[in-house]
Amino acid sequence: MRLSFTPQRILRFVLINAVFIAFLGLWNNQLHRESVQLAVAKSKQMLDMPAEVAGYPAGYALDTAAVRAVAQADTTLAALLADRSTEFVGAVRLSAGEARYWQDQGCDKLNCAIVTYYNYTDSGTIEAIVDLDRDRVIAQWQDADGRPGGSSEVLPKAMRIAAADAQVRAILGDDIGAMDPAMIPMSGWLADNACREEWCVDLTFHDPAGTGRVYHVFVNLEREVVARTFYTRARADRSEGKPLAQRNAFTDGCHEQYGWSVCWEMTANDGINFRDATFGGRGIFASAKIGQIEAWYPSWPGGYRDEIGFAATVPPFGDTVINDLGDGFEVRQLFTEFTRWPNCICCYRYEEIMRFYADGRFQPRFISHGPGCDDLSVYRPFWRIDVDLDGGPGDQVWLFEDTQWVEQTVEFETHPVVEGLSPEGHKLAIFDGDVHYRWFMERTDPLGLDEAYFFLLQDKPLEGEEPIVTGPGDTFIPPRQWIDGDALSGEDVVLWWVPLLHTKKGGPWWCMPDPEPDFSPCEAILHAEPAGELRQPTAEELAALQAAPTPTSPADTPTAAPTPTPRPIEGSDPQTIILNAGCGACHKIGAIGEAHKVGPDLTAIGLTAGGRVPGMTAEEYIRQSVLEPNAYLAPACPNGPCLPSIMPRDYATRLSVAQQDTLVAFLLAQQGEEPTPAAVGAGTPAAGTPASGATPLPKPAVVAKVAPPSNRISSLTAVQIGLALVVLVVSAYALFRDRSGGKPEGDE
Repeated sequence: MRLSFTPQRILRFVLINAVFIAFLGLWNNQLHRESVQLAVAKSKQMLDMPAEVAGYPAGYALDTAAVRAVAQADTTLAALLADRSTEFVGAVRLSAGEARYWQDQGCDKLNCAIVTYYNYTDSGTIEAIVDLDRDRVIAQWQDADGRPGGSSEVLPKAMRIAAADAQVRAILGDDIGAMDPAMIPMSGWLADNACREEWCVDLTFHDPAGTGRVYHVFVNLEREVVARTFYTRARADRSEGKPLAQRNAFTDGCHEQYGWSVCWEMTANDGINFRDATFGGRGIFASAKIGQIEAWYPSWPGGYRDEIGFAATVPPFGDTVINDLGDGFEVRQLFTEFTRWPNCICCYRYEEIMRFYADGRFQPRFISHGPGCDDLSVYRPFWRIDVDLDGGPGDQVWLFEDTQWVEQTVEFETHPVVEGLSPEGHKLAIFDGDVHYRWFMERTDPLGLDEAYFFLLQDKPLEGEEPIVTGPGDTFIPPRQWIDGDALSGEDVVLWWVPLLHTKKGGPWWCMPDPEPDFSPCEAILHAEPAGELRQPTAEELAALQAAPTPTSPADTPTAAPTPTPRPIEGSDPQTIILNAGCGACHKIGAIGEAHKVGPDLTAIGLTAGGRVPGMTAEEYIRQSVLEPNAYLAPACPNGPCLPSIMPRDYATRLSVAQQDTLVAFLLAQQGEEPTPAAVGAGTPAAGTPASGATPLPKPAVVAKVAPPSNRISSLTAVQIGLALVVLVVSAYALFRDRSGGKPEGDE
């Protein structure tokens, strides 16, 4: 067969194939949009639940679109939004306590709403209060430190960014809608990335390879890029059956018993707001609620800004419960992200509790049941307590420092709050007239690693009485940004209590029900006790305090207080020691532990340790790394640069000399294959270059870690390529074959 090429035929060939290519492009775009829409719909099913299914009490449902329209019609708010790039985040109803500041303008329980926009131009949020009875905006303001929680409104943008990223497509394929989400889209942060300060969300998917792992996609909404992708481990189903579908069931109410009167109401994002608490007819606190729960994962390093409430990422589950304790009562509410808990990965289960006793004591409490996303984590509930002793301002604030009580005249923060206690075991004193309370945190950590922050602030407008917007991760914002030198003692005082609950993997179990026992909750307890007049300790009391620097505070629960001596690690063989010390939670050591976790792979440490620090033998380096982990840092860790203070620093006291020798000998024997290591403190050498020149390592520069790409091509794309080839061949054959039988032909 002869081919005939004429300008006309070539032009027709080009036009036909161009049209078909354009058709394929439109087809792909449409399919891409549909895929993103499906991915959004799947995530919304997890984030949102119809009111008739969720169990909302009457009045909590809200027409978000209508409220948004009212807000944007307001001229003042419109001027605030003008010339700025903004994103509508959501609108939720205000509880009575949250609406108190606008009470004079007609706001009460549920008849006003807060509208939130994110301000990409200036960073932070723009907030507005809408009067739902009169369809008008009554207040608006900006919060430069606001980083909102996850919402269905921002999902489409986040999903579009993720679906367009080459790294994500390499793992999930071109059809992101075909993937199953693993958890609710969450507001997240990374400690070594722009996501520390900027607004980011984490999208999670089940590993399409079927490993059971969760694939994380951190999306920076401000830069419109994927900041990082990574995996967290798989987890087998727990023995507990699926709980009943009671998501968003809760009960507002009031209770009077044992001399106490207190009311409570569920908020959208700040848990239960306990309000207007009195004892014996005298005011004790105006409100107490949890503004956020930071879940920090050192293996990333980063975490989530969890919120609890009827519109939060971790919603209430089951009715609010009142229990009679015999000498008091408690009000408690369970919150859980999934009705499948604990048979899920990255799921959370929290409890917010308040106890009130006949002798005037009260206790804010928080419980985390785990299991979270990974082996090791730190939970930080942000309790805000508006102290209102004797029903008004004038609260005196004193802190026990070193050997005496010191009046705190200006706003401050302090950490830790479990050490340096008074002879009676107290850290903080707040009183007004003859109403005195002493405060201390009960030590509940089985290893005695309790930590917490106190922030003491003057109560001022728009500093937390209204709905609290979460701040940048790992910064304790809010409340840290509100400490600005204002007067404290003698004013209306707000106490923020932020305990730090460290999970334990391996004995003893804590906040980590994996692999057994199935359920090991951890609990933070703050005691507030009535007391007499404040007095300074005597010389005899100070002498006794120095002899026993960690007194055991009285507790009303059977929870045993740990001793000041760190709990020893059990075991004599290396495998048992490693298990009980939790080494395998961060490191892979031959057949022990998991790869790609917090710390470096130690499979070849026996070969590489001798080259890490000049002048130090392999045995010396390994021993020091176990006992003094911050002395030198390894050149690289699985999720980026190795960070200091991640590894426990108490093994010198928890491991016997014999156990240390056993562990060092075992690590020296680990001589698997590994490339020539870089010297500690030096850059990565070229291939074949020996490691040398070690120095103590400062915190290294940040290098983003992403999942490795794959060669996966979707079946749909393959079909499209096939069709394109068919059209190409057919059009070429039809246009260029010589139909003249070898005779010259004219124009066609």
